[in-house]
Amino acid sequence: MKKLITSILLAAMLISLVACGGNTGTESSDSDSHTESDDSSVSSSESSASEEVKYRVLTKADLTDKIRGSWAGQMYGVTWGAPTEFHYCGQIVPEDAVPDMSKLDINHGFNEDDLYVELTYVEEMRKSGYNCSVEQLAKAFAESTYPLDHANKYGRDNVKAGIMPPLSGSPEYNIHADDIDWQINADFVGVIYAGDASAAAQRSFDIGHITNYGDGVYGGVFVSAMHSAAFTATSVREIIDAGIASIPENTTFRKVMDDVVDYYERGESWEQCWQLIQNDYGNADRCLWYATSPANIDAKLNSAYVLMGLLYGEGDFEKSTLISLRCGQDSDCNPSTVAGILGNYYGFNALKKYFSGLDMTGTPFATTSMSFAAAVSLCDRFANEFLTDSGYADGDAYSLPCTPIKAVPYEQWEAMPSAELILSENNGTVTVSLSAYDASGIVATRLDMGDGSVFDDAISMYRYKEPGTYTVSATVTSGEGISRTLTAKVTTTKGYEPPEYKGYGNLAYLGIITCNVGQPKGSGSKDIEIIRDGKITRTNLGQYDTFFYRGDPHEEYIGYIFSEAYSFDKVVFTEGMQFDNGGWFENGTLRIEALIDGSWKKLDVVSEPEYPNGNKQSDFGANFETYTFTFEPVKASGIRLIGSAGGSMHFISVAELEVYGSR
Repeated sequence: MKKLITSILLAAMLISLVACGGNTGTESSDSDSHTESDDSSVSSSESSASEEVKYRVLTKADLTDKIRGSWAGQMYGVTWGAPTEFHYCGQIVPEDAVPDMSKLDINHGFNEDDLYVELTYVEEMRKSGYNCSVEQLAKAFAESTYPLDHANKYGRDNVKAGIMPPLSGSPEYNIHADDIDWQINADFVGVIYAGDASAAAQRSFDIGHITNYGDGVYGGVFVSAMHSAAFTATSVREIIDAGIASIPENTTFRKVMDDVVDYYERGESWEQCWQLIQNDYGNADRCLWYATSPANIDAKLNSAYVLMGLLYGEGDFEKSTLISLRCGQDSDCNPSTVAGILGNYYGFNALKKYFSGLDMTGTPFATTSMSFAAAVSLCDRFANEFLTDSGYADGDAYSLPCTPIKAVPYEQWEAMPSAELILSENNGTVTVSLSAYDASGIVATRLDMGDGSVFDDAISMYRYKEPGTYTVSATVTSGEGISRTLTAKVTTTKGYEPPEYKGYGNLAYLGIITCNVGQPKGSGSKDIEIIRDGKITRTNLGQYDTFFYRGDPHEEYIGYIFSEAYSFDKVVFTEGMQFDNGGWFENGTLRIEALIDGSWKKLDVVSEPEYPNGNKQSDFGANFETYTFTFEPVKASGIRLIGSAGGSMHFISVAELEVYGSR
């Protein structure tokens, strides 16, 4: 009964949470849990101007110290975690694998995108004002030239192509909409919108749509709100509650955060909490690049690791950062966020022993001319401008009212397959890359090339008979029966004259290449035409491998589709390179299939030599071995190799594929 009453009271307190003074009282006192300062070092003070509204006072000197602490904290966390980044996916970083921070140089942080991408936005605010438009920030981001990946890359590319926010971050145009990118770039928003978590959350929500959507944006909102709350909070738990309150209820992001808090309050250890979250969300990732691999770059999971560090670290700067690091996955970004928020909370002076050797004025952040001191100075200027513009100025300090925290708008990436269609043209040949993923599987694919040709398989290339601009549509259907259609335009200035049939022989030159991995991420050639160029160079770039970060067992195929039926009787397959994590068809699953009357059918074949039956690199002998498969003549409009992709990363490799037949 006591537990029930406590739960009811706690729920009521959470409902009435306000931007300051909203501590639920469930955390340990800072004097017991952190080693650097006690509550007296958290230098905002609370006063009551009336019975209805309470205020907290933040001095300008403390504001500057906290901003400096935030940037230094980010530098500390990212430097400590960098050697482990994505080395531990779906597993806790072992204690003996944790880097020795005393042997690392904190100035490594100047080279990390966790920090320098933020400064693109800060620099534009210097030119156009801290309250400049999202469009101005997007255009400045589009002008950056540093390497990017995932949501940041796609958001920037979209803006360059004239697709402006919020569409630039939406799932319609950005297959990484739920990724971590805005979570790791949003610290500066909470720093500038100091002490007003609602304003920080809303500003973060707006800017976040340059690169993300839904739960991907909420990752940044969560971080920005906590940074903002840290300026006036009297406990770490108050910071956490502000972050959670900024996220709408009934979103997946909010559910994950609520689950972490629930496990903490139930008394689970951080390792037990990690496992429970891993069980429920460890494989929930809609990023096409990582969805089927142990790596998970989803903002919900990585924000959970931030939250675990803050909760279980109980105010201790080093312990909190370490727990977040040991949660794995993006294990430099997450501790960077934790250390940045706590740096903001305690201030630079209270934590300066951790920042030994930090170059304040000399080294610029990569891709910028901005030093640490310059970044702090700009953010300090913007924070003072925001607080003044908001009417909080009171001499050499600011009085911030304790007002209810407002959750940002609700939005979720609706249930549909993740998919991407990329077309490119070269000298009359159109390369077709269709990638799709859904947790329930992809059960159907259809490609309409816009000239009357329709394929129910993933083709890798196509040639139009007439020059012109064509609209290609691709429809993928999930195992739950949900379909998604994508369209893209392609222009070819050269019509295709089909080669003349030359009689019995290798008919690969007449076909359209079909392969269900059209955009591989491995080290082999990215030009699938290499499988029929008649050359075996015995080099990595002389073969096509389908590596795509896939850690899940699945089948892959590669072959040819023809505009008419031919009589086939032989396939000659020269494999590519085997690697320690794949490059073959595993465990005797390789089969030859023929497209007969619109359906793929397995053929009875004789292999010379016999294709290996195993799933280790050593089972497959030398690279670039050739296997000849013969069978009774069959009339078919397609021939393909198909089977379970081998190795721990489940991919195949092909140097040359010949299919013999006649009319």
